[in-house]
Amino acid sequence: MTRIAFIGGGPKALFALLELENNSSTEDPAGLRIDVYDPYPAGAGRVWQSTQPLALRLNVSARILDSGSPPGSGSFTEWVSRAEPHYGNEVYPPRAIVGKYLQEQFGRLSQMAPFALTHIPVRATAVVRTGDQWEVSSQAGTCFYDEVVLATGHGLPGDRSGTELPWACNQAPLIGQYLALEEETIPAKSHVLIRGAALTAYDVVLLLTEGRGGQWEETEKNGGVWLRYVPTGREPAKITMASGSALPMLPKSEHLPEPIRSCIDSYRQPLREWGSSLASNSSGTGEKSTNMWRILLACALECAQLMGSPVTPLALWRTALTGDPGNIRHDESARQTHTDSAANSIRHSIAVNRHRARPDTSWLWARVWSGLYPEVVQAVSRVSWSPASSRMFQRISKHFERLSFGPPELTALKMLALFDAGLLEQDRFPESPPLNAILVNAVTPPAGVLTSAAPEGQAMSPVIGGLLAAGEITVRPGERGLLTDVDGTCLDVHGHRNESLAALGRPTEGPTLGHDTLNRTLHTEHRAWAQRIARLRAHEPLEFIEQLGKGP
Repeated sequence: MTRIAFIGGGPKALFALLELENNSSTEDPAGLRIDVYDPYPAGAGRVWQSTQPLALRLNVSARILDSGSPPGSGSFTEWVSRAEPHYGNEVYPPRAIVGKYLQEQFGRLSQMAPFALTHIPVRATAVVRTGDQWEVSSQAGTCFYDEVVLATGHGLPGDRSGTELPWACNQAPLIGQYLALEEETIPAKSHVLIRGAALTAYDVVLLLTEGRGGQWEETEKNGGVWLRYVPTGREPAKITMASGSALPMLPKSEHLPEPIRSCIDSYRQPLREWGSSLASNSSGTGEKSTNMWRILLACALECAQLMGSPVTPLALWRTALTGDPGNIRHDESARQTHTDSAANSIRHSIAVNRHRARPDTSWLWARVWSGLYPEVVQAVSRVSWSPASSRMFQRISKHFERLSFGPPELTALKMLALFDAGLLEQDRFPESPPLNAILVNAVTPPAGVLTSAAPEGQAMSPVIGGLLAAGEITVRPGERGLLTDVDGTCLDVHGHRNESLAALGRPTEGPTLGHDTLNRTLHTEHRAWAQRIARLRAHEPLEFIEQLGKGP
């Protein structure tokens, strides 16, 4: 009997278990038992709970979600047309519906998989090596396992977040549960100050408006459909989203012009070749990212030429370094507010997406970064950057995140309608919040396992804290995420493979990128982990790991 414990049971755990099902024999004489520790529904986890408000919607196209076994046999698109036909044609359905799908897929797996699969609905509190096994402690007691997989995602209530705001109405991060935003806590006509101006802040705004019965009316102007907000009187009198930059997230492009798509496709191979040369020539002294930025800049310039946009390399690079979209010329005499600037930036971005305005530097970078993101993820995985390149990468990728992975156009139109109604503002977060404001902390805990970069950062959970103290796992200086090998196997404090301990998803963000996704194919670690377990149990050699890439 082989026993495996998953610490965390969200989508990343589900994807790994589906791959294990695909790699397992229908006859399992040796026996395999897997326990999934998560106080939230297995498959959905904390983020995708099916009980959350319907006003909160998926931020990416539902077409990417496929939890079938094998892939393609049970995609979300197929499932929703049968189980929730009301949402069958929606590109961005409610997150609660996605959670219902993920829960159902885990339930199917627990019944049909050729191994015993059990959800233990409690929080694991410690993982300690005991001889050749791992002792997992939880509210349900103590059990021993041969393998452990850390798939803690966004963490659990009680974990440190690194984003605490003691005087906010919500002491826990707004992840899957939003009781702190009900009218008993935030009455109608109050003033709400939101710390944060990214997607979680948009969730808060929607729950305080649409979630309280507000309606949206379509209006025609400038050759397109826009929205107007119809209030109910239950909303706050004013909602302010506040961040360090006061810059908005820009909406996705719903329809990418074919010339831009073809141009981006032509740069995939150069990025792959750069990544391959980086992996083969690594000296261990710290790599430079200069050539990657050159490739991306060349792609952005070619896209600009195709769209007739007269941007310069200097203008593009300035946007990459500063995050300033550069598409709105500020009139100092008009004393433009941060709200005006945010609204104008969003309007301009929508106009470009609708092909009614000329692309600017922000639109170009958004298309290039999101279009080539899979190649970037693969190329820079586990790279040991030079200190300067590390700082550069973190700085630029943070700006590109806001430009590239913003809300769907419909959500952006709702934000504009609330700006126009005078109900919503955007500003910088003040040093001293006004006494009459109700504060909401809408900053999501950082990906990884530490509150800030190593070595100063503290472990966010007791499980991670204990493993770090014992030297079973490691975080490189300047990063927050666990360092793993290509099959998710954790590397210990000495840089050696810790063969029976793995980590998947957000805990590894930093050495690997882009784990806030429901795209099952963007990363390969969960697939390689499943192959390792299947071959280990079949007593086959594990040379396949070398085909996937060597560890750091």
